[in-house]
Amino acid sequence: MSHYYTTDDTPHEFKEINYNINGKSYRFTTDRGVFSKDRVDFGTDLILNAVFQDYQGPGYFIDMGAGYGPISVTLADHYEGDGIAVEVNEDAVSVLDENMRKNAVNFDIVNRETYDEMELKTDLYVTNPPFRAGKDTVLSILDDSYNRLIENGAFYMVVQKKQGMPSYLKHLETLYGNVEKLKKCKGYYILKSIKTN
Repeated sequence: MSHYYTTDDTPHEFKEINYNINGKSYRFTTDRGVFSKDRVDFGTDLILNAVFQDYQGPGYFIDMGAGYGPISVTLADHYEGDGIAVEVNEDAVSVLDENMRKNAVNFDIVNRETYDEMELKTDLYVTNPPFRAGKDTVLSILDDSYNRLIENGAFYMVVQKKQGMPSYLKHLETLYGNVEKLKKCKGYYILKSIKTN
């Protein structure tokens, strides 16, 4: 059985969905085997709204676990900036590239192996992590965010309480020395930390 964080070899099932946020409309092509292929999921919508309300930007962003690109595309458009979308699923990468072009924005798209070899720092790090990949994977993303952010850079993640929110909050507090529950809705939390040194 394949998961959204692995590559699927079954026939493609392309679909186009629409997503509206901040008075703008975006079009995304999705495929079978990618996360939330029928609509932009509640957690992604929640974190995007939270980031847009909280983060002034502009700045270079990292979208870790980008999927078909709703976070990367809207960040690049909203902040009129550039960034990097990191994704392990080859099918998601394929439609992510199409969605970047379709929505007339520009950023880099890389797999995790390539990303790990890159030396880059960022102002903004946003993730809706692949929780089904396991806690160690999610913790490695949190650690990576701290290593990649510049001083005063901002980290945002979305997590449900049942997905282990308290333990991730504690890890961020230890890592950054600060963490804020920026928003809570329907069991989902947006956690925010700032790199202070």
